[in-house]
Amino acid sequence: MELNKRIGAVMLFFTMLFIQCFQFAAGKRDTIDVTYPTRPTETTLYFDGRYNTTRASTTVITTTEPPTQEGYIPAGSDEDLWSVSFGGTGEDVVRSIYYCANGDYVICGNSTSDDMAFTGLYVEGTARPYAFVAKFSSSGSLRWINSIYGNNICIANDVCELADGSIAVAGYTRATNLITSAPLSSSVIDAFIFRYSSTGDVLNKYVADGSGYDYFYSISPCPDGGYVAGGSSTSTDGDFNMTSTGAVLIKFNSSNTIVSSVTLNGGSGGTIHDVSVDTNGTVFAACVTTSSDGDFAQFSGLGAGKTDSLVLKYSSDLSVLRWSVVIAGGGNDRFEYICADNDGGCVVAGNFETKNNAGVTDGFFAGYPNYGYADGYAVRINSVGTVTGRRGFGGSQIDYITGVCRCSGSYVFCGYTKSSDFNFSTLGNIGGYDSFVTVVSTSDFSGSAVSVHPIAGTDSDTAFAICGSGYVYTVAGTTSSTDEFFWTTDPMVTQENTGFAVKYELES
Repeated sequence: MELNKRIGAVMLFFTMLFIQCFQFAAGKRDTIDVTYPTRPTETTLYFDGRYNTTRASTTVITTTEPPTQEGYIPAGSDEDLWSVSFGGTGEDVVRSIYYCANGDYVICGNSTSDDMAFTGLYVEGTARPYAFVAKFSSSGSLRWINSIYGNNICIANDVCELADGSIAVAGYTRATNLITSAPLSSSVIDAFIFRYSSTGDVLNKYVADGSGYDYFYSISPCPDGGYVAGGSSTSTDGDFNMTSTGAVLIKFNSSNTIVSSVTLNGGSGGTIHDVSVDTNGTVFAACVTTSSDGDFAQFSGLGAGKTDSLVLKYSSDLSVLRWSVVIAGGGNDRFEYICADNDGGCVVAGNFETKNNAGVTDGFFAGYPNYGYADGYAVRINSVGTVTGRRGFGGSQIDYITGVCRCSGSYVFCGYTKSSDFNFSTLGNIGGYDSFVTVVSTSDFSGSAVSVHPIAGTDSDTAFAICGSGYVYTVAGTTSSTDEFFWTTDPMVTQENTGFAVKYELES
């Protein structure tokens, strides 16, 4: 049994290594690789991250053992309402979270587990990792959970609720049996979208039919009942019909039928990493590329560095490009997360590096500090495409912004960092990567943050997504910690990780 597990782990490692190598060659990065410890027990825990001195689990275990630093979250920060962890003895990662109209939320992610929170989801003989999607109530109780699996890997990247209350999940797969009509080649990667009813029943499925490599990284609902998905493709045939390789932005109706599309081809590729649709149906997209030729030649300023970013605003039917903003300096600039502000503009967030990590900024970032390595950064753009605000999130180590949402009169950002100085001097660094949340007033976007606090323990913790509405927001990601904020999670050993979600209420 132990030998089989080791063989399976080796096969999984080389499969994922192949995908990461391809994405690197095409100018894409999905996540930063982090090594996580394992969870050996068979108990799924629900925990209160505010360091209440009582914890409860599905096996009704309770304790009054206090954490090592009770009340670690700084005074004056937002109040966390509840936290939930879910995982098994494999690797479990939450990639996306979405706030539903009725106050529920949905998550999606990927797992190699077949036990604990994922008992019954893995089908014997299918490939790992597989994808999962789950719906929770506003109080954190599980309503339903389903898996997406096949004869090869299935990766879920983003999830949303559509206008009719159904749930759409976007990702990619190497499986050839997700639908009855198999992809053209079993050696390629195909983008997919699964749509579920509000109660978790599969309504329909879409799998791209190109002979190249097709990925979906993001999905966002439209007011007309459809949705927009973004990603990348190398297929010169099928639904995407690229002329070379690059970014794709596709609008679907509620039946998973393509109604319009935009493709941006370039010699070095490109990827739509995130999409956001406002209440008028206007589409905003965050694109990352290393191309400055082909379709990308129309955007002046690309090619300034190793990797550049492009913010795009399209009409609701994708037929008209309203404006574009190039974010490019001499280093790697990856702005992969976007949030429409419903005033015709948006906020885009990500990270940037200076040329040769010398600390001297240029191009879009000229005159703005870089504290070392990758710094988190956010840009506010108004309805006519003018940059009206900037904000850095930097320290002397590696800092990433991985999500942004708008709640009431604030923008809320999540990310993870190794820094304990400069913008993160009030956080310190507990260990490895520390997840964090920061709240920024819409009226003082470039000023000081309202609150900055960690979601962290002494091991690596990475927040991957954030969503919200009104005065409530929820952060999701993965952790290998069992102390500090995560002091009630199960003991872990090596190589595995556990998903988490934390719900907060903004300060009045």
